[in-house]
Amino acid sequence: MKAGELMIRFENVSKIFNINGKESSVIHDISLNIKKKEIFGLVGETGSGKSTILRLMNGFIEPEKGEIFLMDKKLNKNTRHELVKDTSMIFQDFNLLGNLNVMDNVLLPTKLRNGNKKENNQKAKELLNFVGLADFQQSYIRTLSGGQKQRVAIARTLMTSPKIILCDEPTSALDDKMSYEVLKLLKDINDKFETTIVIVSHDISVIKTLCSRVAVIEEGRLLEVFSLKPKKIKPISYKEALISD
Repeated sequence: MKAGELMIRFENVSKIFNINGKESSVIHDISLNIKKKEIFGLVGETGSGKSTILRLMNGFIEPEKGEIFLMDKKLNKNTRHELVKDTSMIFQDFNLLGNLNVMDNVLLPTKLRNGNKKENNQKAKELLNFVGLADFQQSYIRTLSGGQKQRVAIARTLMTSPKIILCDEPTSALDDKMSYEVLKLLKDINDKFETTIVIVSHDISVIKTLCSRVAVIEEGRLLEVFSLKPKKIKPISYKEALISD
């Protein structure tokens, strides 16, 4: 594979946590590649190590063994600040500030970086239009539905024009209809901005809908990487949701 085609690369990565004075290995010798523009899934049972892998990808934690590369550059203490500027996270609990309105929440990343205030405001308005919330700029977070909150979080994520978006259970707090809206939006982001997206989910239907490949994690080990043919994303009615099982 040519240089520049890989966005994330794990080489024999292991992670150990110290729990109550006892070392516990949670990730065991994992190697995987995630390609540019790919939507890649991580699945496994609760406690399998999926979220730990995601945290390793964005530099929140460091491995005890092995090496991690983002965009062909080794991720370590010296390069972390430079590399993570091109990544962003979407969380299952939205991580929005309730005392701020929608516009101010979206603008938060720009307050931590230098930038033209007028240009930032214009970009925030464009992104809120993109996620379908153009009329909610002055609304407060407490007045929004779960799906609307996640769309605000996604607009905030896009403010820094990330090359990689890491999603930790982005639809787990939403009902089927709201989940559809978020999944459709993530696919639109991948199509429009060619953003590499990594999704952690316990919901197989989410993975099968969006991902071209998925890694199965069990007890901190990589069992297998499957290729998938993503389904066409379509709205789901409450009747369909009730009888889908």
